[in-house]
Amino acid sequence: MRLQKAYETYGKKADFYWVYIREAHPLGSSRPSPLQIAQPKTYGERQQVALTCSAGLNLKIPLLVDDINDTVASAFSAFPDRLYIIGKDGKIAYQGGRGPREFSVPEMTAALEKIIEKTH
Repeated sequence: MRLQKAYETYGKKADFYWVYIREAHPLGSSRPSPLQIAQPKTYGERQQVALTCSAGLNLKIPLLVDDINDTVASAFSAFPDRLYIIGKDGKIAYQGGRGPREFSVPEMTAALEKIIEKTH
């Protein structure tokens, strides 16, 4: 997976996290997941789905899980998925497009390379 490769390439130069947010295609939706995932109703259920997802995707990137009120997803307009780089100053240095169509790991890594070059 491209995201895992980016972590392997840049993980010593930048802190990487992936945040599991609300399930984009739960059972019962108009576009259900082929994985047959129900929308978690508790934080514990969301954690379990996130861990299963991380393992299934073979991601070694540190995992964070959004709260059941979708605080992170709302604050970052991250649904259904989105890439961000937060600068050392705590401000957004890169905001990728909304996934899945505008989710671009190559675009994010190009931005990260530029940021790393500036700081070294």
